[in-house]
This record gives sequence, structure tokens and C-alpha cells, in this order.
Amino acid sequence: MSRVFARREMVLALLAAVITVLAIGAVTFQSLLHRGLVQQRIVSLEKQDDWQAFGGTWQYAGGVMNNNSDERGAKLMTGPEYWTDYSVEADVLLLGQYGDAGLIIRASNEEKGVDAYHGYMAGLRDLDNTLMMGRADYGWREYAARAVSPRVFAQQWYHIKFLAFDCDFAVSATSQKGDTTTIAIRDPGCIRSGRFGLKSYNTGAQWRNVEIRPATQRDLASMLGDLQPQLAVPSNFPSGSEPAPPERYLEPIEREVQAHRSVVDTKAISSLRLLSPDVPSPVTIQGVVTLTSPMLYIQDSTGGLAISDSPPHAPLQIGDEIEVRGDAHLHDFSSELRKADIHLLWSHTPVSPVAVAASQAATGAFDAQYVEVQGRLVDKHEAGNGNDILTLEDESQSFIAIVTGLSPHHQALKDKSKLRLRGICVSDSRYTHDLTAFALLLPSSGDIEVLEGPPWWNATHMIELAICVLLLPFAGMTGFYFVERWRMQAVLDERQRLAHEMHDTLAQSFAGLGFQLQAIRDDVKDGIDIMPQLEQAQGMVRNSHEEARRSISALRPDHLESVGLLSALEACARRIISQSSSVEVITVSEGNVRNIPLRVSDTLLRIGYEAIANALRHAQCSRITISIVYGRSTVEMIIEDDGLGFVVSSDTAGFGIRGMHKRADNISAQFRIDSAPGQGTAVHVLAPLPPSFLRALSDRWLIQSQMRKTHDERNRV
Repeated sequence: MSRVFARREMVLALLAAVITVLAIGAVTFQSLLHRGLVQQRIVSLEKQDDWQAFGGTWQYAGGVMNNNSDERGAKLMTGPEYWTDYSVEADVLLLGQYGDAGLIIRASNEEKGVDAYHGYMAGLRDLDNTLMMGRADYGWREYAARAVSPRVFAQQWYHIKFLAFDCDFAVSATSQKGDTTTIAIRDPGCIRSGRFGLKSYNTGAQWRNVEIRPATQRDLASMLGDLQPQLAVPSNFPSGSEPAPPERYLEPIEREVQAHRSVVDTKAISSLRLLSPDVPSPVTIQGVVTLTSPMLYIQDSTGGLAISDSPPHAPLQIGDEIEVRGDAHLHDFSSELRKADIHLLWSHTPVSPVAVAASQAATGAFDAQYVEVQGRLVDKHEAGNGNDILTLEDESQSFIAIVTGLSPHHQALKDKSKLRLRGICVSDSRYTHDLTAFALLLPSSGDIEVLEGPPWWNATHMIELAICVLLLPFAGMTGFYFVERWRMQAVLDERQRLAHEMHDTLAQSFAGLGFQLQAIRDDVKDGIDIMPQLEQAQGMVRNSHEEARRSISALRPDHLESVGLLSALEACARRIISQSSSVEVITVSEGNVRNIPLRVSDTLLRIGYEAIANALRHAQCSRITISIVYGRSTVEMIIEDDGLGFVVSSDTAGFGIRGMHKRADNISAQFRIDSAPGQGTAVHVLAPLPPSFLRALSDRWLIQSQMRKTHDERNRV
């Protein structure tokens, strides 16, 4: 039987392995079918959930993705990391000077920081008016830079195409006049796959018409023409020296900036409060851009103001220094310039926020200025125009914050969280709706910082705690009920086992003793010699006492542990056949002997007692073979005799056989009797073993505790 069971286990294991391999193969095939393939498509800049920002201030409007920040190394990434050969095209515009902007391909492991990723970047740089391409590995290695003719202009659109096929890379930049500059690079140790994104360095930039498509060898050849790729060798400079700046470009930039300088005396923003509040006054102001949307705000060292009704001008970014001419209109706390003429003077002069309390901001003293305020979130909702409105409180002062599109990270902001916000403080009723003293206009969701989460002792948690406290007694009562039920079931099982034991031993012995006494009484009446019957009755009493002593000895937990299962079965057989020495007892042990949990070994011992007793009483056998077969996760006991045998059927199953079935079921063992008239009988019991030593220890502890409780119960009875 053990071999059949082992074969069955082997077949099932092989079948499971085949099914697993087929499933893994199907999944792998589907993955390989789609892996590395890029479908030609226009990339949606509007779906912000598809993009992941690493620094910068990213906003989408009118089909253009805008980064107003001049942060060094701002990145906006999308796509999977398994894309291999593909090209990316986009229109790129640099907002400021002395920076670069372009496209990233085959990128992975992106982090916030300068060149904090693995991948390739190509773009335009106005510092030296070049189209450049290089590789970032948490550090920049520039492979090539080619001059753009006549030069790279800020506030002007260029079309950039960046292609990667195998380890060959090509990048081209086309101006609005149709002039094209191309670079070709071969990187023998190239990065084979990765996602793509947008990147700017030390300047703001804009992107539009972003498109991605798969790339082939033909696409690469068409883009290169007669140009041969150069080997990727990063630019190196002698130790202790730096590359000299290209002075031929710095001089015209300086002249252009100086041409923007006004010869008219400019006024400080705070001095506008001295003008007439009834008549608009033409003024000239110089300041730094602190906000570009929904309204343009600038600030100097004395204050801030808003600019509205201005004619179309070049796109501005936060940190640009501008000169504004317009009509000054005074409000309650700040001023506003209308019909303004704007000239860009310089870039990269951002203003640091002033840290104020909400009560200070509510006085209007910081109106139109860039401030930093803390507060606890009370409510969050959408305004319906793409803006999100946050309602906050700082002690007793409430205010609102208006931000264009919360990032996915900030969508999950919880009420009562403590936040730090940086934005433009405004007291204009167009934003406050006269519900709060002031509002904050946030440049982006990146200006929200979570200082701490909501306090634990809130109403929701208190209700949950109260429910848990109320449920604890019920859970305790339920657990006590199940423990008592398991205890009672253990007692009942033990009583049923003792009933089987008494039936198999004492009950049958007492029944035979009663028959002998009845025969002795009849012989006394007839005057027959009763000494043989008395001797037989005395032998039966002796056997009954031996059976009782054996049963009591077997009830002790340490009995089986001290002698072992096979030795205990052999001792039982020899004790029963002590008066019939003609019966031979053979013991066989196969496999690696291992510890058997007490519950399993005790059950096998009981079944073995019953099988041996039945063989000696009914089979008239001359040999009994007791075998224990240890498998990897099973143990099998076989009690076999060469006796008369019988026809195995439900009709022939007496109380003893049913008891053996019951005991085998209690340990989830397989029980089978093989017998036929004249061919002997074999009792097979195949029991599973626990998978680990700890499991065996736990089962042993449970059985011992149940046996102690049963013993105490019998003593009380």
C-alpha cells in the first residue's frame, strides 16, 4: 500500500508541476508578446496620473506642459521600464536663460535630484547654444554637444526628436525656420530599456505635441543620412581645470539684457500706497515673478502686487525679474497694475517665502506677498474649474488654499493633518468670497508639505475603540464557549475510546467468566467434578486482570514514549500468546525511524491491540507479522496473519472493526482490511504526520492536556 500511495503522490506532484510550468509559460508568453513593444501614440500630457514628477512645478494648460520652476534637474516621467527601441518627439521651449531642457529616454531608478537616474538625455542648452546628448548614472557624462545655428533662443519653440535603436542613439533639433542640427552616438555598454520623460535644468520650460513610436534600423538610417555615429566618450578636462565659458555667446546676451533695462526711474511697490486712490497713476515697477496663474504676481523687497489686463507677452516663469509699466489701482491692502507692458530683465532670482502665522496673514500686512503658513486641514473639495480648495485652521483663524490640481500624493490628504503651505497671500474677495480673511494661491501641489498626520484621538477612532471594547466581552465569551466545547468533545472521545477498550478486553473476559460460572453451577447439581472448570475460570480471571493492567499501563503518556510503537505492539502480542507458544511473532521496520506525535502513535497502538487480539482469538494463525513503514510524511502500520481469513463486508464488521475505523478517522488515517477465506488477514493503517517538529510538539501538548483533563474527570466521577 505504501508503494501505491507513494506512486500516487509522485503522479500528483508531477501533474501539479506540469500545470505550474504551463501556467508560467502562458504568462511569460503573454509578457514577451507585449514586452518591449511600443505602440505609436500621442502622449497625453493632460492625464497627470500617468506622469510622475521628480522636482519642478508642473502644470498643464492649453495642450502645453509647463514647468515654471528653475530647479536643477526637474523631471516628469512616464511609461514602463521595459520599452527598448523607440523614439520620442516633442516641441520644446526654454523659458529662461543659462539652462537646458529636453527629453529623457531609457530611464530607470529615478529620484529627485540633479541627474538622479539611469538613462539618456538630449536637449537644447542656451548657455553655449548647443544641442547636447549624454548619459546620467547619478552623475552626468556628456557624449556630444553641437552648436545650433544661429543660436538657441529662449521663448522660441524647437522640435526635438530623440531615437534609440539597440546601442545607437540619434537626436535632432529643428528651429522654426527649418534649420536642423543632428547628433549620432554609439554607446557599446548602453542601457537597453527604460521609460521616457521631460527634463529641465536651471530654467523653466514648456513641452507640447509629445509623441512616441517604435524605432527600427530603417528609422535610424533615415534620421542619420550620411552621418556616422561617434563612439560615446564623455568629455574630460585636465585635473583642477574647468571648461572655459563660450564668451562669444555671453556678450550678446548681456547686451540684450541691458537693452531691457529702463532709463525711467522705477518705484518701490510699497510706495504705491502714497498715490491717489481715486485716479489710476502710470508707474514703472521692477520685481520678481512669484506666481503666474491664475493671475500674475510680482514682489520686490517692499511688498507685492498683482498684474492684470496686460497685453500678450512671452511666457514667464517663477523667479523671472521683470519690468512692468502700467496703471496702478489701489485696493484695501495691496495694489494692482492694469494695462501693463511687461519686459523680461533676468531669470533665476526666486523669492524666499516669509514664514507668518495665520493670524498675521489675516491682518492684510502680507497681501500679494509670497508667504509660508501652517494649519490643520479641515476640508478638501474641487472647485469645478480644475482647482482644488483646501480649508485650514491655525488656532482660531481659518483660511483657504487654492491649488491647481492636487498630485496623487496629496489627493489622500486626511482631515486634521498639519500642513505647511507656500503661496501668495491674497485678501481679494474674488478668492476668499468673503468667507475667510485671506486665501493662499499655491503655485503647485509641490508647495504643500505634510508635517504630521491627523491626531489619533478623533471621533472616528473613539467610536471604533468603543465598539472594540463592547465586542471584547462577546469575543471572550465566544472563545470560552468554544474552548469548553472542545474540552467536552475531548472528554467524550476519550470515554468512547475507553468504551471500545473495555469491550475488547474486560467485557469479553467477564462474559466468558460468567459462562464458566454457569457451567460450574450446573456441574455441581449433577455431581460432576468441577475442578477443571474452576481452573479455567481462574485462568480467565487472571487474563482479565492482565488485560486491565495492560490497559491502565497504556493510558500513561510516558508508556509509549519509553518503549516505542513497534516494541509495544510486539510486547502485546507476546503477552497474549504466552500460553500458546506455537504462534510466531515477526516485527519489521522500514524507512528512517522518526518521532511520531503521541496522538498518532497512541491511536496506532490501540488499533494494533485490537488487530492482534482478533488474529489470536479468531484466525487460528501460526504467524503474526507486525510492520511499521516510515515514509517522508506518513507512517504505515500493517498487522498481518496467516489464519483462516474472512469475507470483508459491512455485515461482518463488528464493534471492534468499527472501533478501529473510528480511531483511524480521528487522526485522518486511511484504514483498510485485506482478507479472504483461507488466505489470512492484513490490517493496513496509513497515517499522515505533521510537517514540522513544532507541529508535533503542539499536538503532543494538546493530547497530554486532554488526557490529564480526562483523568481528572474520571477521578471526580
